[in-house]
This record gives sequence, C-alpha cells and structure tokens, in this order.
Amino acid sequence: MEDQDLLIGATTALQELVDAPVAYATTAGLLPAACRVHPASWTLRGMATVGGEAVQGDPDSELAAALLALNAVFLVAHPRDARESPALRFLKNPRLDLEGGGILRAILIPGAPDGAALERGAILPSLPPLVAVAVTATVSGDKPSRVRIAVTGLETRPARALEAEAHVERSTGDEEVLRAAAELVATGLPFRDDPWASASHRRRMARALTMRALRQAIERGRRRQPPDVPRLRPPLTRRAPAPLAYFTSGRLELTVNGRPMRAEAEARTSLLELLRGAGLFGPKEGCGTGHCGACTVLLDGRPAASCLTPAVRAHGRGVLTIEGLGTPERPHPIQSALAQWGALHCGFCVCGLALNARALLDAMPNPTEAEVRDALGGALCRCTGYIKAVRAVLDAAARSGP
Repeated sequence: MEDQDLLIGATTALQELVDAPVAYATTAGLLPAACRVHPASWTLRGMATVGGEAVQGDPDSELAAALLALNAVFLVAHPRDARESPALRFLKNPRLDLEGGGILRAILIPGAPDGAALERGAILPSLPPLVAVAVTATVSGDKPSRVRIAVTGLETRPARALEAEAHVERSTGDEEVLRAAAELVATGLPFRDDPWASASHRRRMARALTMRALRQAIERGRRRQPPDVPRLRPPLTRRAPAPLAYFTSGRLELTVNGRPMRAEAEARTSLLELLRGAGLFGPKEGCGTGHCGACTVLLDGRPAASCLTPAVRAHGRGVLTIEGLGTPERPHPIQSALAQWGALHCGFCVCGLALNARALLDAMPNPTEAEVRDALGGALCRCTGYIKAVRAVLDAAARSGP
C-alpha cells in the first residue's frame, strides 16, 4: 500500500492476488474475482502474472476489463526515465509505452471504489467469456458519482464504455437509467462476430450483463458493503531460484522427490524435458500449453505446468513429481482415494489430479467441495469426469483430518 493506493509488482502471480486480503479491500473484490476466472486453472493462475496478462492483450481478458474499471495506472521504467500510463491508454496498445526499452515495473490501483461487480457469460465456466462486464461505482449520498464500465468480447481489446458511464454518473441510478446505459453499451461498442458467437448475440448478452453489473456495483456502493472474501490459502514461503550467470547451457542442480539431482540443460530446455530425460515419466506432455494439467509438478509446493516452466527456473529449488507422492507399497492417501472411488482410468491426468489435490490439502486440510473443484480445475480428464475425483479428494481429506 502507498497512500491508500494498491501497488502491484508486474510479476505478481494471479493466484497471489486471489489469496491476498488487501486485494479485496482495495478493489471492492473486483481484481481477485477477475484473476480467479482468467484463467480458470489454479495451476496457470499460479504461473501467469498480472503484468504478462496486461501486456499480452487478450481480447477476452476479464483481468484487463477489471484494470480498466479500476482506473489502473501502469508504471513503466525506461532507460532514461520513468513513465505513468493510465489503463485507458496502456491496455489499448502496450507497445506504445514499452517501445524503446521500456519494462513494465508495477501497476497502481488508485483508491478503492465503494462497490464493484464482474458479470460474464461463457459457453462453459472454464472457457473464455463471450462477453464480460466489469463495473466500479463510487456513491455520494445515494447517487452514483463515478462509474466505470469495461467490456470484453469486442473486435478490439477490452474497452471502456465512456458514453454509458457519463449517462449513469450523477443520475438517480434507477432502473430506467441503468437500462439506457446498457443500451449504450450494446449499441456503442464494436462487438466481435466469430464462430463462437455472432455480434448480435454478444450485444444481447452485453445488455443483460451490464444491467446486472451496474445494479450490483451501485447497490453495494450504497450499502458500503464490504466484498465477500472466501477462505484464503495461507501463503507459502518464497524461495527464489539460486543465482546463475547468464545461462545458455550448463549443469543445473535441484532437488527432485527429496533427492539431489544434477543434469545438463539448455536455456530452452523445459522442466518437463529435463524430468523425462532423467527417467521420470509420471509427468506427461499433453497440450503443450499448460491447460491440460498432464505435466503438473509441485515446484516448492506450488503446482506448476512443467511443459511451460524453463528447467533453469528449478535450479536450487525442490520439485515433487507423481513418483514422489507415494509408492505402490505405500500410496499416498490421495492416490488410494482416487483408486477406491474409480476416479482413474487411463492415468494420463493423474499428475494434475493428485498433485493439485496434494497442494490443496497441504494448504487447507479440510477443504469444501467448491475449493476442491477450484483446485482440480487445471486437470483435464476425458475418461471419468470430475465427480468421482472431487469425492475422492474430500474422502482423503476426511481420512487425514484430526
């Protein structure tokens, strides 16, 4: 915190914001909510960074929409000076502020809105939204004095609906006003037409979602209602990678399943390649993009997609693969429960299921069903679905409890 403003380092992982109490209080819960759904995978949320997501420019990013609605300011370091760029400019085209050697250093959230809301419509909860609407509202007396509306699903990157904002500000904020603002959003922004949904369908969704988000944000602002904070996972102890000189190739030293390991690698070698080259075939290469979870390992206790993690990032750190979770003679309670509930068929997804469950139970010995589902969201299973896996993890938690 700096003078009531929230300062977020550019390399802060999305999951760190989901688990940070200060992020709820300073953004009316909007920023953690956006990080939780983009992406839906717990593993990827632990690897993706706020700065990376902002610079990447995903046109369907709820995180970008939330940063727009929160009036975020992007702090960029240049070789000769430092620059501050408002989200309205930076997220439209980050290259303009980064060209010439600029590096995104941090993101500043100025002040806290009285109320906020995020509404999204998607084919599946785990898929990117067809349309998402992020709204923040500051209320004076009973009237909205400042409103910010950001929308995804456009031909461009996520954008603010400036005309709709002006229509709501300093109004009564009644249903007629909100309906007119929703119409301005639907008709004033260039919604995308693609195989997932037509532009006209997105416009209809935008009307409904904008009404919902405006209604919720303004009502929460009037009530000064604090955001709902879920039970948060306790933070893990940070251990930075051991320092290395400029690395093109050489020997890496790490701990794998409790044993020291030394191996030769190149800068482009992934952790998955390193492990499989060492004879650890538990982690599988599935999608190659980190979305299926078949390559999951625990890196210092945190789930990580080893197909996306450079091996050099594991230098001096501890890695746990599925081979280190248990043995055929003494399986881990999670492995036993998965087998007893019939949650394993082909076994390709077992890394994602078992190791994500292990990380969850280490942090929360008595998780709820919703917390288990969230933890397993990054493990794609094509054989059994997830009902049996969820029940198995809950059973393992019950057996391991006091």
